[in-house]
Amino acid sequence: MVADLKARGWVVKMKAFALVVLTQGAAPPVMALEGRQGVGGVLIGRVHDRGELGAGPLNEADLKGLIEQEPHDACAWLIDKVWGGYVAVLAPDRREPPTVLRDPTGSIEAFVWRRDGVTVISSDLPEGLAAPPDLALDWEQIANILVDPARSGGALPLTGVLAVDPGACRFGPGGQLDRVLWSPARFAHRGRGGAWASRAELRACVDGVVASLAAETDRIVCEISGGLDSAIVATSLTAVGRPADHGINFFRDQFEADERIYAQDAAERAGVPLEVVRRTPFGLDTATLALSAGSVRPNFNALDPGYDQALSDALARTGAEVLFTGHGGDVVFLQVGAASLAADLLAGAPCEGSRLQRLAQVARRTRRSIWSLGLEAVRGKPSSLSPEGQVSPFGIVRRGVPHTPHPWVVEGVASGKRAQIGGLVGSLTLNGATRRAERARLAHPLLSQPVIELCLGIPATVLSAGETERSYARETFSDRLPTSIVERRSKGDISVFLGRSLAASLDFLRPFLLEGRLAAEGLIDTERLEAALNVEAMVWKDASVEILAAATLEAWIGHWEGRIAAAGRQGAEGAPLTASGPPNASVRKAKARR
Repeated sequence: MVADLKARGWVVKMKAFALVVLTQGAAPPVMALEGRQGVGGVLIGRVHDRGELGAGPLNEADLKGLIEQEPHDACAWLIDKVWGGYVAVLAPDRREPPTVLRDPTGSIEAFVWRRDGVTVISSDLPEGLAAPPDLALDWEQIANILVDPARSGGALPLTGVLAVDPGACRFGPGGQLDRVLWSPARFAHRGRGGAWASRAELRACVDGVVASLAAETDRIVCEISGGLDSAIVATSLTAVGRPADHGINFFRDQFEADERIYAQDAAERAGVPLEVVRRTPFGLDTATLALSAGSVRPNFNALDPGYDQALSDALARTGAEVLFTGHGGDVVFLQVGAASLAADLLAGAPCEGSRLQRLAQVARRTRRSIWSLGLEAVRGKPSSLSPEGQVSPFGIVRRGVPHTPHPWVVEGVASGKRAQIGGLVGSLTLNGATRRAERARLAHPLLSQPVIELCLGIPATVLSAGETERSYARETFSDRLPTSIVERRSKGDISVFLGRSLAASLDFLRPFLLEGRLAAEGLIDTERLEAALNVEAMVWKDASVEILAAATLEAWIGHWEGRIAAAGRQGAEGAPLTASGPPNASVRKAKARR
């Protein structure tokens, strides 16, 4: 297997008894976990000490002795004592299958399967002798993702391989057993008693994480969108003494998608030179979709090829080692639906000040009456007055497929926190492969474990109180931010831009979707889809999310059906000779029997 992988471009980074680590392309660091008996495992990625926010990443010496613990205890120690983007493989006793842990933010994927007596753990599915032997599409999970693309971070739409969930470990033969070690719900319950992190603690946490992620880095690019979250990250970099070397902002021709004024204000406050890049509508085609179709999960993180390429080019041009973003701020700082906040206030959730006053402020913020919010809260589901309750004007996706919620989504959590946890599940899509991630390390400090845990412990009715959403964070960092962003009530909107991009892609999208596999499997309504795929409809009605999701999934299905079929043909004919030498023993025996 190792020889075959090397012939396919993989590089051996570490070898120990019955343990080999190979990487390909821009790979994260690989650290051996050593104990008294030698190497007992490996940690792939970067970890930081929870007790020293602001310090640089830990190294092998800092983790020495970890492998002496029982594997599950070692996993619990990592979850509790460190944070970062990592996968840990613990195998102190080679007679037992390894234990695999994925960090709570899911920054690095981890899939497990067994072949020819070997446990294989990877963030990708290689071809050749190490490939999973029994891959197949899971159409029920494909249907779930089509209904809600955020579910792509949950159950895998492939069988024959097991995914390690963020904050969980897999163990046993082929990783068949799993244990959840970290859950957002546990931290969401902490704010019920009336004690939650102060604004000073929130500020110190964000600054500490930003400083840790910026440590030991020569050059930094920061994406400054013009919104609150990226402005907080940009000014935090400056506050910790490591301002970004370069800022970048993207704008479109539509008024609502042009945030240059706000971005320039934030860049000036942070003391960062800002580059602005005009975006024109892009076109989808087979080559564009193929860039992300080969990911193990359907990849919704690289749908805008121009945006991805422009960031990659900026990183190359500036020689930056890391790209900072404000992604995730709308989740952790809570830009949540008004009905969820109303439900929590009516249910007695703690808040700062008068409950009735807060309810009135939420109503004014959303231009609704207290009565309509209250009725929606009592019913327990969003109405057509809430963004969450607005259905697609076309309804091209056939619904009704039962789905298994992500392990993070549990009962017994307040309405606002349930929405926040759902947002965290959706944020897992940010881990999809991109050109920019191949060029430099991506830093999303607001989606780091310390910030997530701290904000989960603050009640939704405190995080997003008053007449402005994300009010707690807005007030916490207000002295650093420009007044234009602190007082801003609107948010950038690229729906028209997406609609024009899809309209420019209609000649490709019509046959691709109407004659594709999703249509053949009955997962989309072709009559409604055909009505949606014309310029007039895209101008007056927005179905861009459904169409983009369908196109992404269609390309993904095409790739994996082709790959599975090719593997089946190769298996039927016998494995071909590779640079590693002759076929393996099982293939030789099969040929001898024939």
